[in-house]
Order: sequence, then structure tokens, then C-alpha cells
Amino acid sequence: MRLGGNFAIEGPGLPRLTGRMERGLAGNPRLRLQMAPFRAGGSSLAVPQLVLAQAASGAWGVAGTIMASGAVPGGRVEALELPLSGNWSERGGLALWRSCVTLRFDALELADLALDRNTMQVCPLGQAAILRSGDAGMAVAARSGALNLTGRVGESPLRASSAGIVLESRRGMVVRDVAMVLGPEDAASRLSVREIAASFGETATGTASGIAGGLAAVPLDLLEGEANWAFADGALVLSAASFSLRDRPAPGAAARFYPLRARDAVLRMADREITASATMCNPASDRVVTEMALRHDLASGRGFVDLSVPGLRFDDRLQPNQLTILADGVIALADGTITGEGRIDWDADRVTSRGAFSSADFDFAAAFGPVRQVSGTVAFSDLLSLTTDGTQRLRIGSINPGVEVFDGTFDFALREGTQVSIRGGRWPFFGGTMELRPTELNLAVSEVRSYVIEISGADAAQFIASMELGNISATGLFDGTVPLVFDEMGNGEIRNGLLISRPPGGNLSYVGDLTYEDMGAIANFAFQSLRSLDFNQMMVEMNGPLTGEIITRLLFDGVRQGEGASSNLVTRQIAKLPIRFNVNIRAAFYELLTSLRGMYDPAFVRDPRDLGLIKVENGRFVAQPRPGLPAAKPDDDISDEPAIQRQESEPVP
Repeated sequence: MRLGGNFAIEGPGLPRLTGRMERGLAGNPRLRLQMAPFRAGGSSLAVPQLVLAQAASGAWGVAGTIMASGAVPGGRVEALELPLSGNWSERGGLALWRSCVTLRFDALELADLALDRNTMQVCPLGQAAILRSGDAGMAVAARSGALNLTGRVGESPLRASSAGIVLESRRGMVVRDVAMVLGPEDAASRLSVREIAASFGETATGTASGIAGGLAAVPLDLLEGEANWAFADGALVLSAASFSLRDRPAPGAAARFYPLRARDAVLRMADREITASATMCNPASDRVVTEMALRHDLASGRGFVDLSVPGLRFDDRLQPNQLTILADGVIALADGTITGEGRIDWDADRVTSRGAFSSADFDFAAAFGPVRQVSGTVAFSDLLSLTTDGTQRLRIGSINPGVEVFDGTFDFALREGTQVSIRGGRWPFFGGTMELRPTELNLAVSEVRSYVIEISGADAAQFIASMELGNISATGLFDGTVPLVFDEMGNGEIRNGLLISRPPGGNLSYVGDLTYEDMGAIANFAFQSLRSLDFNQMMVEMNGPLTGEIITRLLFDGVRQGEGASSNLVTRQIAKLPIRFNVNIRAAFYELLTSLRGMYDPAFVRDPRDLGLIKVENGRFVAQPRPGLPAAKPDDDISDEPAIQRQESEPVP
């Protein structure tokens, strides 16, 4: 026999509740309930169907559906459909959802995140129910399947996915393999997180690892990130964060700089705005490269980052080629400090950037020689692409391509980080000037690079004085060019260098005493006769590698005895003839000056007989073995070409 009756409950401020009480075949009570939507303060709650049934053991079972809209911690939910299934007993307490359940909602907002209509399947973790409540308190243990969600952050479309969520009230929550794409596909900002761990107390806190991503508008990517996080009062805060920052070059292009490591980073997201700060360091040396402060508006897509370089020190711990590949083969052995500031601004349509960086007394080695005391400021109109704001000028304390020159200037422009326009360089050069002709360089490729140095009005007397060649005197002004060519490997050579004396010529003479007194009467007489030479024209031709032998030809035209040379009947008759006097010198570039001095100053190069390197046998020099070195064998390959060509005098018709 079945018994039952309908009832309704309503009143001021109460929801309308209707139901029916029944008894089953075994006489156990069963209650069917319905609650009409109850609204208060922008929230609503409805129970379309709820069944309570008691078993013979006295336990109660429950099945039904709850519909809710309103505030949830950190946001709001619309039309949440939550199926109910479970049981309660005096001994076991309450147990809900012993099997998987599908949640549905029309919209879910958490802070600035708004999700579209979606479904989510939630299952028990292990064999227990999802929710249990008893004498020991309430416990939740659940897991979700893979998630694929759509929505918005501000006005930007969002697509999000996850491999799943595991929630245990006593241990917290873990979300794995989160991926978010913000914005249209062709201009999307991306964020991925390998694992998010959370614990719940007065506020939600936790850790995040494997963070990677970047803003579409800014060509920089974040990777290998780790952080602590907290969520309270609608604000998400990441602290004690670290990550690597990597350049995001255009397709097919090389990265402009190597990854930097951030430390002590902080990020806050609230009220649809992201603010962040970090100190960026070189990973190998842990030296601070820049300090950054970022602000981004999620609603409008506008933002900026300020960059500060308070003092980037280059020394034996850090070199430019550890920061950027663009420095390879261009600069080495840097010693000095760079300071400066930069700013990057962006919106939904474009990115702009600017900056200015300065140095004082910066030293480094270039392909053509050491450069010292570089000072000045380089201003960038596009910092991200490393494009300068027009021509830039640096002051050069000294540069030494073989002969050191001082107090010069260097003008250049940089485009896209790789295209260098050398607009010129100018240095005082022994009473005249040395200028570097304009040229174009592409640092992005290995190529042959050419430079041409123009020399104008160089004074031979000042040159000799600077070389401290005390026994040599010279006069004359010289003009010419020295082309320098560097191959793809950075090996340099002089090609067709030429210096020509200005009219009316000059003089080259030896003003010291003869050192080798036993050279013989004829040799002494010849030396005394030629110790001072006047010339109408002198040409210096140079060819050869900077790291090998330079072939230098000294061509004297209109040669005659100068003041101080011994004169006699023979030399007076020869002086009536026009004479061309040529000398060839083969020597390493940095030994060339030594060879020049040795021509006229025997004291500068010690007598090899005194050093025990050679001895005289039958009027010929014979090499002596040096201690620790084997003696030369007769079949050793020894070139018979002299390093310095014998002087040749040739009458000219």
C-alpha cells in the first residue's frame, strides 16, 4: 500500500518550496522537492528536482540537480548546473558523488577572466566519494578530465586548456599542462605552465613551475619560469619569481641577444592590469644587465616596460659576445662600464621603443687593433631592432692598427642590429690626419669586409720622433691610402697601400755613430757616403697580411746626397745623375718598424756574433745551434730570399 501527500511552503523572504511525501513498497519514506528560483542581492538558487529516500538501514540517499547564479570566491558564476548524488548515514556521515559528474555553466568570471558556456567532468579521486563529511570534518578529493575552455580577458579572446585538475582538501590542488592563448591567432599572446600547485586557507596560495610565454606585441619570450603565487581580494600576485628572457626574432632571422635570467621578479594582476618588475642578469656571470618595470592594461592591450642599465661592467668575467652574437668577430677583450635607459611601448596595433646608452673610457680590441678610452652616448630610435637615431659620434682616446693614434672621433649608424653604416672616422696623425672612409657592413653574415684609411699631411719627422728612433732623422710630408681587407674568418691584410711624399720631397738620414767598426774600409766608406739621402719623391707601397709578412717597397726618386754625408770625387760625379733608389722589406707588420730602424741603426739590432748565434768560417757566416735546439741540417728548407733587398742604384736616362 502506498501513502503520499503534496505540500507547499512559502512566506515573506522565503523561497517557494513544493513537494510530495511518499512511502515505498517497503514502507520507507521518499520525499520529492522542488524549489522555485530564489533571488537576493544579484544571486539566485533553484532546485528543479530533488529526491530524498530512506533505506531499510536508516541511511538516506539523495539525487537531483541544483541551479545557481551569483558570487563565488574571486568572481561570479551564471547558470551553474550541479547534479547531486550521494547518501547520508549516522555512522558514515555525508558522501556525495561516488561516480563522475558533469558540471555545466553558462558563464564563469574569475578576476579579469570570463569563460564562455562550457562543461566539465569531475570524478572521484580513487574509490572514495568526491565529498565526505563526518565526525572528522569535511574532505574533498576529485579530479577532472582534460579541459578546453574559451572566453575573454578584458576585450581579448581567450582559449585555454589543461591536462586536468587534481583537488584534495587536505593537500591542495594541482593543475597540470596549462596553456592559454590570448588575442586573435595571428597576433596572440601565449602562456603555458607545466604545473600549478595550490593550498587553501584564508587566501589561496601556491607555486607555479615551467612558466613560458610572451606578449604578442613585444618580441621577447619568457621561459623556464618559477614563482610563488597568492590570490586574494581579486588580485593574483606572483613573487620570488625567476625566469629566462629570450629574444623572439623574425622568421628566418637570428636572435639578437642570448637569454637573460631574471631574479627577484614580482608580478601583480588585478583590475585588468598587469604590473611587474625584475632584475635581468647574465646567467654565466650573474652580473646585472638591466632592471625592468612593466605595466600592461588587459582591457586596451596597451602597456610599456622601462629598462635601466645602472652600470653594466665588462671585464674578464663578462664580455659582449656573451650577451649577443652580433659582437662575435667585432669586439673582444672589452674593459669598461655601460650605463643607460630604455623604454618599450605597445598597443594593439604597434610597438615603439627608444633608449640611450653611454660609456666613458671604454677599452676593447677590434679586428684592426686595440681601441682605448671610447666615450660618448649612442641613442636608439628603435631599441628592439637596434636602430640608432641617425648618425652617432664616439670619441676615441687611441686606436692602434700598428701605429697608435690619439684623440679621434668615429661616426656611425646602426640599422636592424646588423647593418652598420660607418660614416667616417678622423684622427690627428703626426701633424696631419688619418680618416676612415665611409663603408657599409652587414654583421649578420660572414663576409669580406673592407676599410680604407686615408692619410693626409703626415710629417715624417714627427713619425720618427714618436717611434723613438733616436739615431734616425727624416723630413717630408706624406699622403696616401691604406686599404684593409678582412676575410670571413676575420683575417686582415693590407692591399695596395700607398703613401707618397709631397713636393719638394725630403730627407732620410742616420745621425748616430757607426757601431760595427770592423765592417771594413769600403763598407764604412759606403755607409758614410749614404748616411744622408735627399729625395724628390718617396713612395711607400704596402701589401700583405696583418698577422704575417708585409711586403713594403720604399721607392726613392731623385736621390742625392744630403747634408752630413761624406763627399768625394766619385759621389760628386754620381750626384750629377738622376738616381732611383728602391728597397724591398719583408717583415711581419708589427716588426716592420724594427726592420726600418735596423737599416740605419746597427746598435738597435745587436751583432749576432756577440749573441753567439753565428760564427765566421772562411769569410762566411755559419749558424750556431742554440741551447736546447737541434743544429740545422744541410737539407733543411731555408729560403735564400733576403728579408731586406740589397740597395740598387739605377741610372735613369
